[in-house]
Amino acid sequence: MTDSGFEVEDHVTFAGGEGEITRIEERDGGGDLLHVYTTDGQLRKLPSGLPHIEKVDSVVDRLVAKQIDDPVHVDLRERATRLDLAYRYDRFLSLTNNRIEIEPYQVQAAYEILNSYDHRYLIGDEVGLGKTIEAGIVIEELIARGRADRVLIVAPAPLTVQWQEEMREKFDRNFVIYDRDTVRTYRRSHPNQNVWLQEDLIITSIDFAKQDDVLEALQNLEEGWDAAVFDEAHHLTARRGSDESVERTQRFMVGEAVAHNSDALILLTGTPHKGKSDQFFFLIGLLDPYRFSHESQITPDALDDLMIRRLKDGMYEMDGTRMFPEKNIEALPVKMTPEERRLYDDVTEYIREYYNLAQQEENHTAGFTMVIYQKRLVSSIYAIRKSLENRMRAIQNDAVAEDLSDDVQGLIPRYSTEPETLTDAERSRVETELETVTITLNREQIKEELERVRRLWQQAKDITTDSKARLLQEYVEGVLAGDPDEKVLVFTEYTDTLEYLRDTIFEDRDVAQIYGDLSQDRRRREQEKFENEANILLATDAAREGLNLQFAHIMVNYDLPWNPIRIDQRMGRLHRYGQDRTVEIRNLFFKDTRESEILNLLIEKLDQIEEDLGMRSDVLGRVLENIDLDGQIMAAIGADTPTEEVIADIDRAINERKEALETVEGDFLIRDRFDLSEEDREILDVIERSREGEVSETDIEMLVREFFDVFGGDIRGVRPGPARAGGDIFQLDVPRVLTGERVDQQYEHATFTRDVAMEHDEVSFIALDHPLVQAVIDYCLGGKQIAGNVGAKTTTDDVSPGILFNFRVGYVAGSGEAVTEKFIQLYVTEDGTVTTDTPTIESTLSPEVVEPSTIQQLARAASSLHQIADDEAWRQVQGFAQEARDEREREVTIKRQHAEQHFSERIGTWEERLETYQRRAEEGADMSAPIGNARRNLENLRREQDRELAQLEEDRHVTPEEPTLVNASFVLST
Repeated sequence: MTDSGFEVEDHVTFAGGEGEITRIEERDGGGDLLHVYTTDGQLRKLPSGLPHIEKVDSVVDRLVAKQIDDPVHVDLRERATRLDLAYRYDRFLSLTNNRIEIEPYQVQAAYEILNSYDHRYLIGDEVGLGKTIEAGIVIEELIARGRADRVLIVAPAPLTVQWQEEMREKFDRNFVIYDRDTVRTYRRSHPNQNVWLQEDLIITSIDFAKQDDVLEALQNLEEGWDAAVFDEAHHLTARRGSDESVERTQRFMVGEAVAHNSDALILLTGTPHKGKSDQFFFLIGLLDPYRFSHESQITPDALDDLMIRRLKDGMYEMDGTRMFPEKNIEALPVKMTPEERRLYDDVTEYIREYYNLAQQEENHTAGFTMVIYQKRLVSSIYAIRKSLENRMRAIQNDAVAEDLSDDVQGLIPRYSTEPETLTDAERSRVETELETVTITLNREQIKEELERVRRLWQQAKDITTDSKARLLQEYVEGVLAGDPDEKVLVFTEYTDTLEYLRDTIFEDRDVAQIYGDLSQDRRRREQEKFENEANILLATDAAREGLNLQFAHIMVNYDLPWNPIRIDQRMGRLHRYGQDRTVEIRNLFFKDTRESEILNLLIEKLDQIEEDLGMRSDVLGRVLENIDLDGQIMAAIGADTPTEEVIADIDRAINERKEALETVEGDFLIRDRFDLSEEDREILDVIERSREGEVSETDIEMLVREFFDVFGGDIRGVRPGPARAGGDIFQLDVPRVLTGERVDQQYEHATFTRDVAMEHDEVSFIALDHPLVQAVIDYCLGGKQIAGNVGAKTTTDDVSPGILFNFRVGYVAGSGEAVTEKFIQLYVTEDGTVTTDTPTIESTLSPEVVEPSTIQQLARAASSLHQIADDEAWRQVQGFAQEARDEREREVTIKRQHAEQHFSERIGTWEERLETYQRRAEEGADMSAPIGNARRNLENLRREQDRELAQLEEDRHVTPEEPTLVNASFVLST
């Protein structure tokens, strides 16, 4: 011991912190300089003579001194540590802490990503397999393991609210949606701070993020993302120009900005490869820029650790049966009455005339208007009647394209080329305004059109029976007559048609309904109504994504959208995991109408292609990618082209695309099979280990109850059953020491039981990742309020008396940011035998009831027994770290090979160019600019190579950390 009274390894507290003395520096003139490594990772140098520096007795010191702590504090400290470390290694928090049933194949995808070196993957699963859930599991596990605080989710605008709801309802994570209003507010409140730093859990739309000022903020973000997810990632497109330059879209630039500044990166898309090899190459480059130097190097085998892609046809149960049932698609042709046929012909003639006029005058906005009318004409008589009313009003008001609002003007480019990126509300707003656009300002022509539209409106008004609606009614009533409990989902493209079906055709039935203007809460209630009460759900395409309706298996397309991808999305509501019956699809369409027959035959064709290719979901988008169906149908109507000719043209284009698709499937893309064979069965062990692991719902409830008892909280049952025996929903009044930004003062309805939480969305699920539980853990482990260093416990096991040592053990990987820890218990008996097979603890004793004589011998041997335990803890952590070291060595070696090959090829190319330029310069040409450019590129490449290889070398390291003794207990036999 030094003159100052301190020794190396002493634990000390000081003003503003605490830590361990790592070195004592003697100084002339008296007094030592203490080098203290603080608990928050800082090195402080403190003069030993400062009055506020105090030595803290270690756990071993207190064992020797027989200083036993309050048993509740001992148990709180141990339980909090166990819970804190429960899921930082080989278990999945997501399997017990959420309100959803997670399927084995979803766990498998997340397990593969989480066990990878850098968690950067493309998930290309088909629609209905739950890519959102898989990404959510990855996010949850990274957060649980202490590896993610800042998370960004980027999605198409129609899906941002859905993502927010899914993360809140299924994982209890509250993400903030960044849009123009949100960002404007944040910038006003913190004008000098990058707006992306003001929240940690963020969802935004790709089209908001690509705006210049928002993108610039993303590109200049100093603190990056721990995890980022891009939904519908195929929208991130870059192309190779004819001169080998790269043409990046603004959406791709968003992808680059985030990819370069995030650790984990998950790309989600059901359409990973759209037939453009260069676009796929650049998309993969966001995950690993050094994997491939050119698209020609991409093969399915080379994508194995970058991509997960399961198709429904490759998914099997343990007994060998297919996981997904078949689809049976049938057409229900509708024969028009003479009045309906006359209305159809007259309106189509009007549309043809004005569509052609709009084309001649290059009035594209008015052309869109005519397309809308034609679609609504075959949707329902009620829908076209409403449109004709709007038309009369617009003509009377002299509406022209310039009268469109700025908002709609800005949306029209996406409406015409990428309608799927608009929300249902945005699409409705665009079409409502487009319906008012007139084509000519000629007063006579305007007057003439008004009279014509008025006659058409009167024709529509005089038709009292809609033949298609009558056939729908007959079909649905026939289904329900056969089984009164059956459920039928009816899709229509327009809210007007939905209202007509609801108020007229099914007026005697209590139907559920989902359309664009409904809030998320109302959507959820309508879905529950369909599941529990109503036989019929009427839905617009607002419901084509985000609803899981596999409890039903019958769907009717009342009208066929001209974008057949929407039909596929509609079917995905029923044809998804958990569906155990054949999905019956019925398509209603008018016979002898050009557009309906084209669409129906197209669907039949694509259904056959799906069968041929063994695919179920992404065929439509990939086959029809470059086919302008709207344009083809309207051109056929405008030119009065026979239906057979149009179908033949489309058929030729589809066959060409099918051949290209077969090439892509064979040469580029992975098809992972899931059948719970030996390789897949490993995932069942992970699931069992997670659900039957060291932490139970009871452990969490006990921690909260014990903490509330000590610090003045209250837990009362709020439905039958005493709060401590039989009750399952409680009111929690939280101790004041915890309430703050994350924790509420009171939870009126809360449960510790997952089954209850899944039945009652309105009840707070107090699981391990709930803010209340995390706050309790932090409080128990973060300060002096909970001592609990030394306890005395009893056991009924026939074992020798000993000391139970609780350790945190772990390792640091890479540059120190990735810490993996777990909780281990070691029992050392009086004779020095150490084991991980710890005795069963009966109770923890109060210090008052412990006779000093019963622990005297253990206390005298405490230092030596601790040394034995510490040595064993080191052996445990060495083995624990070696597994990670071997795997990391393998993965880093592969990445280094990819990087070296990438830079070797690029540097070699520029060295050859430089030699060529220098030869031409020797021949007398002025090559100073090309030579300078080549040298700069070589210098930049070599600098980037050195930086990347140095980072990989750093990432290779796995360093065990010194075991940390949490607490210890004397164990006595009863």
